Amino acid sequence: MVDVFTEHPLEGNALAVFPDAASLDSTAMQRIARELNLAETAFVLPPTRSDCAARVRIFTPAKEMLFAGHPTIGTAFVLLDEGRVAAQTGGFSLEENIGPVPVRVETGARPMLWLRTPAIETGRSYDPNLCASVLGLTPQDLLDITPQS
Repeated sequence: MVDVFTEHPLEGNALAVFPDAASLDSTAMQRIARELNLAETAFVLPPTRSDCAARVRIFTPAKEMLFAGHPTIGTAFVLLDEGRVAAQTGGFSLEENIGPVPVRVETGARPMLWLRTPAIETGRSYDPNLCASVLGLTPQDLLDITPQS
């Protein structure tokens, strides 16, 4: 268990990381994530791509994700802390369901990790008036952007 985006235990974003999940199948991973009931749980597997240090599968209690930022950073930190990746110049990539995710490491007493997010695709757009009504709000209560999934 790691706390992401903080220097203090029991703060930040909680994340369970299973650094050696090669023996687990998708069903077991989903059941573990459901049991832990955290926002996300990360499972580390051997990479299938030669340009990636490890494969990471990310599960919420309900489904597997293509990508998520805090699990990527938390998993990279665990792999770095366990010596499974090196804080080399240029960093390393983690293989996720969306593809390779580059991670850059700033070394120091407490390493800083940076990632480059994959291309973000927008989903379906919704009528702002309908959304406001469903939420019990007025359209003026919403931000001046079109609601999307």
